Amino acid sequence: MNLLRNELHICNHRHSFALDNVARRLFQSPKKITLDYIRPGNTVIDIGCGPGFFTIPMAELVGETGQVIAVDLQPQMLAKLKKKLDGSILNERVELHQCEPSSLALKSEVKADFVLAYYMVHEVPNQRSLFEEVANTLSDDGQFLIVEPFFHVKKSAFMQYLSIAEDVGLKAIESPRKKGGMSVLLTK
Repeated sequence: MNLLRNELHICNHRHSFALDNVARRLFQSPKKITLDYIRPGNTVIDIGCGPGFFTIPMAELVGETGQVIAVDLQPQMLAKLKKKLDGSILNERVELHQCEPSSLALKSEVKADFVLAYYMVHEVPNQRSLFEEVANTLSDDGQFLIVEPFFHVKKSAFMQYLSIAEDVGLKAIESPRKKGGMSVLLTK
């Protein structure tokens, strides 16, 4: 059983141009979507980072003392992000991390102030395992933002994700608006 993505659900790396382009930035500003949750010095995790649409702006927000862990299953996506970061000061703030098919496989000592799962929970066959790992990774006051697309995910499925998250000890603190889809902000 796969925790993260399988070939039937995954947004293939060959289509990464659709994930990071100027047109998308007009409708979904990564900084506007994440600004309320990230402070300088934070440790942030971008699950399903793809080519870095959110990773790079979040690396700017965490500042010189912060860190973004960019997590993806596909090494090709991480390679595209690495190419964007090479030669940039942001390169020092971003850790590229290839997860495993059945786990995020993050170091146990990682404690995140903010975790983002943008348009990717629907790609995960085992949401419970994902949410358990995120709950174990969050700092005591850490926040976890899930945003799912209206065009792929039914409200009933989104509510089921929320129920699973609550079962593993996460609690919803708000349903933020204007994030580009159905959204929930969770904490421990």
